[in-house]
Amino acid sequence: MKRYVPFGLIILAMTYFATTGFQCGSAETTSAKLYMQQKQWDKAEQSLLKEIGKNEQNGEAWFLLGQVRLEMKKYNEMNEAYTKALALGDAHKEDITRNRLAVWAMMYNEGVGLYNQGRDSAGYYDKAIDRFTTAIAMEPDSTGTYYVRALAHYAKGSLPAAATDLEAALAKNPNSEDAARLLGQIYYNQALEKVQAKDEAGGNALYLKAASAFEKAYDANPANADNITNLIDVYERTKNSDKAMALTKNAVEKDPNNKIFRYAYGVFLLKQERYPESIEQFTKATELDPGYTDAVYNLGVSHLNWGVNMKLEADKKAEAERAKNKGKEVKEDLSYREQFKLALPFLEKAAETRTDDIGLWQQLGRLYANLNMVEKSKAAFEKFDALSKTK
Repeated sequence: MKRYVPFGLIILAMTYFATTGFQCGSAETTSAKLYMQQKQWDKAEQSLLKEIGKNEQNGEAWFLLGQVRLEMKKYNEMNEAYTKALALGDAHKEDITRNRLAVWAMMYNEGVGLYNQGRDSAGYYDKAIDRFTTAIAMEPDSTGTYYVRALAHYAKGSLPAAATDLEAALAKNPNSEDAARLLGQIYYNQALEKVQAKDEAGGNALYLKAASAFEKAYDANPANADNITNLIDVYERTKNSDKAMALTKNAVEKDPNNKIFRYAYGVFLLKQERYPESIEQFTKATELDPGYTDAVYNLGVSHLNWGVNMKLEADKKAEAERAKNKGKEVKEDLSYREQFKLALPFLEKAAETRTDDIGLWQQLGRLYANLNMVEKSKAAFEKFDALSKTK
């Protein structure tokens, strides 16, 4: 999974309380200010709590309590005191806004650091979540903070919590491509689990949620191939082939020289087993970019799958002929081999870069075998076996 790289945020200086004099006020407030100058934070907090107990409408006391708790690193309690102060007036709004932003930046960066340490110990994810939660309390409209907290939940396997955070991020910013794509992937994976458990209705409901999220990712960045192919896949699973067709065909018609659109249209056609048409689109994509490895690979897959289908049809026909002629041997239709031959160079080229792709080496082994290329088939299956042992 893609790891999150921390922003190079500059943590703002947490300016201290602006009022240091001893203006006319209660004995408790005056004592608190003295304790604050002496950095006796516990005593200052107790004095301010006494003052607030007597006069809950004292906005300055609430503000000073927030300042004290800032120094004590009791950030959530600080935030509560600031909220009370703002409810009573805007006299300290500028200082409160600045301090909240500073704490948000600090908590955000600490959270990212802890998240990145999660690869060594999963316990760091919980610590990261705690920091991000505090950051969100400081800046509730920060879409990015909800997203990184979702990443931490996702990394520790708390998918419902991750989905909740991603939904919150998208509610604040519907154009958050990364949040939409991850949310779609979570719902997609949960749908697969439902279907495997024979819960078709539950699976379909989650596929529809995945489609909605993937649509947002596509709207945010229609040029991203993943956004298009994700949508094609989920549209297929929800029996919305017409939407997939419109998505891909229209994109190609609008921009025929866009290799990503050509590729996406080819993927749709391949899933529909419309092999000549998928080959046309993948060919166009590779003409636009000869190094487009995904298009090269799927060009090979198109030829291979076409050949497999041709072989199945030929075998059925031969079986019917044998039954009709009471077991007499019939001439075998080997025209499928032409498609296998056409697939071979594309899959071999793909293998140069997809060296650890187990499925590709298995495909190559079978393809070589069908073409009577014994030594190459043996080598491909050996590669497949070696990779299987490392997984």
